[in-house]
Amino acid sequence: TASVDHTARVWDAVTGHLLATLTGHAGPVNDAAFSPDGKHIVTASDDGTARVWDAESGRLLGTLTGPNVELRDAAFSPDGKSIVTTGADNSARVWDTDSGLLLATLNGGIGVLYDAVFSPDGTRIVTASNEGTARVWDADIGHPLAILHGRGGRIFDTSFSPDGKHFLTAGEDNTAKVWDSEAGTLLETLAGHTLMIYTASFSPDGERIVTASADHTARVWVAETSHLLTTLTGHSGRVNDATFSPDGKRIVTASDDATARVWDAGSGHLQATLTGHAGPLSHASFSPVGKRIVTAGEDNTARVWDAGSGRLLATLTHTAAVNDATFSPDGKR
Repeated sequence: TASVDHTARVWDAVTGHLLATLTGHAGPVNDAAFSPDGKHIVTASDDGTARVWDAESGRLLGTLTGPNVELRDAAFSPDGKSIVTTGADNSARVWDTDSGLLLATLNGGIGVLYDAVFSPDGTRIVTASNEGTARVWDADIGHPLAILHGRGGRIFDTSFSPDGKHFLTAGEDNTAKVWDSEAGTLLETLAGHTLMIYTASFSPDGERIVTASADHTARVWVAETSHLLTTLTGHSGRVNDATFSPDGKRIVTASDDATARVWDAGSGHLQATLTGHAGPLSHASFSPVGKRIVTAGEDNTARVWDAGSGRLLATLTHTAAVNDATFSPDGKR
């Protein structure tokens, strides 16, 4: 979990027992992610650094230091050998995980970068900015391959399809867009939300897309045609996150109304409401096998739930709001 209290924390995902506290950042921690093998963690902070930690012991392994600007996001490449970070200086940077050496700087234009993700094969990176563009980069040398326009306002989220051939952007103009990741051409526009879209992601088979919006709904779409399949209604606040379960049969949503909800991804039927948080939720996601859900909230806690029954299993407590929470690849932390 990543928190405003300047720490990240590692927890046992079954018992909720605190395993390690990652201390050393001098500002809020905005993002935390496991490496693909689960051995390392990377954190990104307002203090202008990203840090790499041993996930077992919590020992600091290295500090990635660039310009003294806030870092919003950090992610490992699929092979774990590289890390991409985004900062308030309108750039993303690619680093060598082991040495901390800066490999490439991706100058993202005039806008602040909100998100950066590797393609599934690790050869490309997509960045999203508040100037209304997304950019595709060569991950090795930082060379821009495509600049994607055609959107008004900020882009909040990007994600690749499972096969890497397409990617999504979600943003302030109330739409999500599907792009060809090789050519950079616009393929489909998902229109129907009445307010901005915060996240958009593909189902595990790449055939559907789920979007989360400030209009209090999430929506499920056919990826190839942009046809609307179902609208998930019931939240009384903006929906900040929506993700598919690993088998693609369920969706979990996180909302400002202090609840997460589990839905049947086909019918849109509500299966469970996860109540207990005392404030807005920023994030919700399934464990790798889909049996548990973790939520992150402004009430200084993350919580682990049984995905089937909606029963609360554990409460993970920080001293300030929790910005992010994610399972390790084996689902144990």
